[in-house]
Amino acid sequence: MNFTLKQLRLFVSVAENGSLSRAAEQLAMTQSAATMSLQELERQLNHSLFDRVGRRLSLNAWGQWLLPRAQKMLAESYLIEQGFKGQSPIAGRLRLGASRTIADHWIPGLIEQVARRYPQLDLGLAVDNTHRLLQQLYQGRLEMALIEAHAQEKWLRLEPWCRDELVIVCQREHPLARESEVSLQQLAECEWVLRESGSGTRDTFEQALAGRLGPLRIRQEYPHLPTIKRLLQSRPWLSCMSRLSVADELAAGSLVALPVPALSLSRFFYFAWHKDRGDHPARLALIELARELLQ
Repeated sequence: MNFTLKQLRLFVSVAENGSLSRAAEQLAMTQSAATMSLQELERQLNHSLFDRVGRRLSLNAWGQWLLPRAQKMLAESYLIEQGFKGQSPIAGRLRLGASRTIADHWIPGLIEQVARRYPQLDLGLAVDNTHRLLQQLYQGRLEMALIEAHAQEKWLRLEPWCRDELVIVCQREHPLARESEVSLQQLAECEWVLRESGSGTRDTFEQALAGRLGPLRIRQEYPHLPTIKRLLQSRPWLSCMSRLSVADELAAGSLVALPVPALSLSRFFYFAWHKDRGDHPARLALIELARELLQ
């Protein structure tokens, strides 16, 4: 096969943009040159790589198989180029995803550390819930993500980062706030405002309750942590949140963490990436910096 790095770069750009015209613009190519290059790559591989729906291109099964491998090859070629220029391999752009709890409390410090230690590394950030971050990892739109739930996908590589604790919280005027111990049955009788389905916090909470309680009385679901905290302070509802997320409110007394000895709500935060992408110096450096933050 005689496919080129330029063809692989075009393929990856089309996969990430979902558009041949946007990929051509990104790579400073004409539309016709980009079309011919992609067609030649598919001819070399003897397989189409995209399903063509109107003007939009979406990866088919062969394209999904090729994407992480093409990204790995391009990353290695970049490192070779940097090495022969005598430049640090920890440079360029690394696209990082972070779930919302992690983004609120850890990412600012991580970005500051990256800027100080590796000024040539451009850190792009996507903040979303764990489920959607995993989708972006699989699609090759992120090199790495910091997530809140232990996922089981076979293509995924996970590495534990740090432990986190979830707590059941409510306003200090709530009747349960005066209890020295709260039972699962008491929780079932209350109304709730929770994170949306797909968030790591929601997944951990539901796994802890699985088979032990019937459906909860959920009044609202929101992805925005400040919205949930404001509602808790004005409504007699319960929620489950990371202790990190409500540390200030607990210290000020505007929210109360309920003692629920029947529930174990400890979890880990994880580094996550597509296992087929291989090792990358910038990702390894980022993991090292994130571990230093814990100290």
